[in-house]
Amino acid sequence: MPSLIDLMLEGREVQQHSPWPRAVVDASVWHFAASELAQGRWSLLGLWGEPLTVHMAIIDGHTAEIAIVSLDCPDRSYPSVSKHHPPALRLERAIHDLFGLSAEGSPDPRPWLDHNRWGTRFPLADRIDASPNAAPYRFLLAEGDGLHQIAVGPVHAGVIEPGHFRFTASGETVVRLEERLGYTHKGVEGLMIGADLGRAIQLAGRVSGDSTVAYAFAFSRAAEAALKIVVPERAIWLRALFAELERLANHLGDIGAICNDASFVLMHALCSVLRENILRTSSTAFRPSIDAGYHRARRRDPRPQQ
Repeated sequence: MPSLIDLMLEGREVQQHSPWPRAVVDASVWHFAASELAQGRWSLLGLWGEPLTVHMAIIDGHTAEIAIVSLDCPDRSYPSVSKHHPPALRLERAIHDLFGLSAEGSPDPRPWLDHNRWGTRFPLADRIDASPNAAPYRFLLAEGDGLHQIAVGPVHAGVIEPGHFRFTASGETVVRLEERLGYTHKGVEGLMIGADLGRAIQLAGRVSGDSTVAYAFAFSRAAEAALKIVVPERAIWLRALFAELERLANHLGDIGAICNDASFVLMHALCSVLRENILRTSSTAFRPSIDAGYHRARRRDPRPQQ
């Protein structure tokens, strides 16, 4: 079985790419990588695009090796990964909506993020005018006797983000459930273009309101790896503390919501109290980071900082 290093040798290595190696490959190598994902030998970490390029991050679970392969798309198309590896499907649909790159052989070419409300198509590439008479979104069909559909959303009773859920049921049995998301797509990738690091980390922290630490932390790690910046040990521990507090708060919120769905209202209330205590503790300890949206975690300390 070839390794990821062997795969990289088949392409042109991109210099000064940290922390993981990246190579520009041809369509045959891209197709081979997709087939290895389908066989379960490698795992997909990410699939994203640029105006004329697609990138795929892969990990070998046996060796923990990580590599990125890139494929140029001068004709705005590339071999579909989801044709062999279904988890890549929504990523391919998002790439098409944002950059206009088509996945050849995709089992589902429908839009994902584009609800025909932007006034333009392919906003991160050519930005052509959208058609005012676009076809309605086509939900997948389920065939059989006595089936009926139940539409839920996109507006919900709580504070969760909007999403449309289309249930197809036969009595008490749910035959198919299909969701449509993207109603609150904010265009963060477009805002990131040309931004300095201070602005970029603010944007990263605002991708998801209840995971601001996680997103800002991930962006910080990526930027530091690319710039070969060594973070002080104190900052590492403060980040870990901040991330753990956020994780606990989210778990308590989710556990309480699950209990509420089962009509266990008392447990929902208790979890909400615990979650609020954690959020207030975080606000007290890290108020500059929370207010400004930065991940430069600081604490109240009268001593001068070194």
